[in-house]
Amino acid sequence: MSSPRTVMKKAAGSGDLQGCRKLEQRTERLPGAQECLPYPVAFARTRCRHENQIAQNHGVITKTEGQPNSAKPCRPTGTRTERWAVLPCPTGQSLAYADMQHFSQTLAISVGTALLAGGCTLVSVQPAFEEVRNSTQRGQLQACSKLFARVDRAISRAGVKDTQAARIASFPYLRLNRFLASFRDEVTSDAAFDAWLDRLQRLGEQGYNVELRNLPQAQAIDLTHSLPGDIAEDRDLSTALRDCGTRLRHHQFAEPATRARLRKVVRAPTEYTNWRRAFGLYPITALGVRKGIARWHRITRDKYAQPLDTLAVEGKLVSYVPPADFAPLTAEAIEAVLKRSARNALRIPEPSVKDKQRLFATFAPVWQVDIATNDDRIGAPTWFAHGESKPSIDTARPTVYRHISHTRVGSDVLLQLNYIVWFPARPRTSVFDTLGGHLDGITWRVTLSRDGHPLLHDSIHNCGCYHMFFPSAKLRPRKHAKGPGAPMRESMLIPQTAPQSTDSFGRLTLRIAHRTHYIERVLSPNTTYGRVVTYAWDNYDNLRSLSLVHGGRRSLFRQDGVVPGTKRRERFYLWPMGIPHPGEMRQWGHHATAFVGHRHFDDPYLLEDAFEFNDQE
Repeated sequence: MSSPRTVMKKAAGSGDLQGCRKLEQRTERLPGAQECLPYPVAFARTRCRHENQIAQNHGVITKTEGQPNSAKPCRPTGTRTERWAVLPCPTGQSLAYADMQHFSQTLAISVGTALLAGGCTLVSVQPAFEEVRNSTQRGQLQACSKLFARVDRAISRAGVKDTQAARIASFPYLRLNRFLASFRDEVTSDAAFDAWLDRLQRLGEQGYNVELRNLPQAQAIDLTHSLPGDIAEDRDLSTALRDCGTRLRHHQFAEPATRARLRKVVRAPTEYTNWRRAFGLYPITALGVRKGIARWHRITRDKYAQPLDTLAVEGKLVSYVPPADFAPLTAEAIEAVLKRSARNALRIPEPSVKDKQRLFATFAPVWQVDIATNDDRIGAPTWFAHGESKPSIDTARPTVYRHISHTRVGSDVLLQLNYIVWFPARPRTSVFDTLGGHLDGITWRVTLSRDGHPLLHDSIHNCGCYHMFFPSAKLRPRKHAKGPGAPMRESMLIPQTAPQSTDSFGRLTLRIAHRTHYIERVLSPNTTYGRVVTYAWDNYDNLRSLSLVHGGRRSLFRQDGVVPGTKRRERFYLWPMGIPHPGEMRQWGHHATAFVGHRHFDDPYLLEDAFEFNDQE
């Protein structure tokens, strides 16, 4: 298989090229004299201390042309970390190749700067696809490769890269989330592997569609007019990228070894950075943070122990209720939907559009909010112009955003319904308030069992903070939590179990506090008080490309998955916990929910690691 390469050469007089690049890598042997061939690896990065050594499970392979038996691996010596690396240009090697096609221009510039600072120079080399004998097919593959590179450069220059799903090294048409990453070692049959690829490619297409919509119109027109002749019949950029992705996929995966290569580079992403924890003396500073979290847990449990009528009301209670679009489904009907939609090679429940609407309507919560100021009103995020530094919340349009996710329990894949709301702010009470700031929000999630009943409810604020669990009677917390960092991880907060609905299957009422917007109680649906406001539905993915008042589009989120303008002062003392921008509002896929230890809201094994079934011994 031929790939686009960036050739790194030792600059004259530069000496050893130790530590000259920050880049995640995997390696593969290719023919040539003294070649060291690192391939980028998604989300698994390491620190190396010795020349010609890459601290991965697979080291750099060196080989001298004409001496086939001289191949030897560079010994891995470092320790595996995540999201960060300092890797050397291998000293003594004449060439080192890195497949950089999937990286954005921004990353390429930063890598180039690091290389030049350490004595490396970059020379761009285009893929040739020499192994393809058919000249027409070869031309199409070359054109498709150039198209992806050109589009990625335009996206990076415009600053519109979307990171809800992560790019995969060497496969620009595929993208990844934590759920799909969990299938990496399980897709052994052809049908399962193809189904897995289909979903990775679908994420790639969705990501590019968002990015193309957010491109300035002039750049999008230029890209369309510059489509290579071999694919010029696809005058629509999205169509051209989709077709090119399929062509490159068929070419790459015609080679059986490509499957193994994809498995090697697929790694579940992490929102934690080990260098922050290292410099922040995490083993020491985490002790103080753990105490603060335990104190908040105690305060919250005490609040939930109070009688409902003793909860303070600072303003007026307003109940935001869902529209009456669909009649609630019965548990039997839900079970049938889940069973029918999971008839695929990966057994993933994927309901139709109409079935998803009916499911969301069935379990839609009532948001009962104590409204004292406009900052307590639910609304819709909006941009008014390109140059704005932060988005606003239009409280005249109360909106609940819907998002589908999945979790894994044993051999089962369970469907999750996510309901997301936004508030204009969490106002500061004083100059010493480190938790307040612009924008606030809540994500309420319902995990359905195979029989159609809610198995677990949990919630976070849209910063990933304040993770609370409301299990059904079927679950109990594990005595000894499983998963990464479990011994050190902060404990779960379970302030109450979910009430059993009787008069309206699945629907619950959430009591929301003034200013902090904490969930103070989860109630049966017949506890609707005060003024009633009907909210509207919208799809969460629409936040990735919002229309502007004067034309154009813009994502609610920055390229790092953070909502601009939502800084919190808690970042000054929480940065040693390893989470970038603590307290700021985040995009789906970027929610780290534990300051101590590791926990991600979309971890596909979160439920299984934290809970067990009550019928288990």
